[in-house]
Amino acid sequence: MNRKTRIAMMVVAGLGLVVMAGCSSQAQMSLNFKAGDAGTYKVTTETIKDFKFEQPSMEPPKVKEDQTKTLAVVTFDQTIDAVDAKSGAIATITLKAIEYIVTDKNSVKFDFNSAREEDMKKPFAQLIGKSYKITLASNGKVSVLDAAEARKIGDAGYDGKLAQAFLADERIIERHQILAMPDGAAATVATGKGWSKVVQSPPGLLAPKNYQKVYTLEKVEGGKDNPVAFVKMVGKASSEPVKDGAKNMDTMGPFAKMFDTNEAYDGQLVLETGTGAVRKCQEKLVVTYLASEAPADQKPDKGPDTLTMRFTYNFDLTKVK
Repeated sequence: MNRKTRIAMMVVAGLGLVVMAGCSSQAQMSLNFKAGDAGTYKVTTETIKDFKFEQPSMEPPKVKEDQTKTLAVVTFDQTIDAVDAKSGAIATITLKAIEYIVTDKNSVKFDFNSAREEDMKKPFAQLIGKSYKITLASNGKVSVLDAAEARKIGDAGYDGKLAQAFLADERIIERHQILAMPDGAAATVATGKGWSKVVQSPPGLLAPKNYQKVYTLEKVEGGKDNPVAFVKMVGKASSEPVKDGAKNMDTMGPFAKMFDTNEAYDGQLVLETGTGAVRKCQEKLVVTYLASEAPADQKPDKGPDTLTMRFTYNFDLTKVK
């Protein structure tokens, strides 16, 4: 074999490697369930409203800030009881551990943690060990099938009312839905490609709006039997209406024009495409409103008075085992 022939073969081989490297992987984006499947998950839902008013124009300067926050961290067992091709999977959820904190303008109104021995004497502790049934669709949608027994709380006071609200349909759905899955039927997606959906902003945003969330499959790793898909989400404000969504109620009205607004909306999905198990689904929205004004008698060495309001919503579901 002469030198030219060897070089030509090396070039062809190199081009082949380039082509192979350029080929995109694919992933079936669907939740697959089998009767008997079981796992333990930890889900965090958090809503925060921050308020800060800085007045350097005052003598002495004044700063007022407070925070209103609801944090729920729930560890639960999930067992698939049965699977139906049309309705999806029927799952039993058993609550194993709960941390639940409600703060209103820096004042803690409720603080429960099942990891604290003394808290297990509180009425809210009746939730630990409770079970309810839900249906899980392959596209991540959730509906409540039966939570009647879990809602039997032997306390009519504040703890009991919080426990009942904790097991309301909308809270159960929020806790277990997989936000990132494509709507509709299962889809095969290539790396670098993805899907999108338009959703309403989470409850509590000062100026509610719609967001378009764009999901992109970044990479697929692992063996062919159970490859793992890594998906990135980026959201941005959208004027497109939400299908079957209620109209947003604007709570700021003309005052919204007084603020500069900064938004960050991102998330991730890690999905075992063979087993259909979600390793992680996390999405976070942070919206900051900023307004500043210098009084007419403002001294030159003082900055403007500034009002900052921030809204944070975080959802994080992680498979523990």
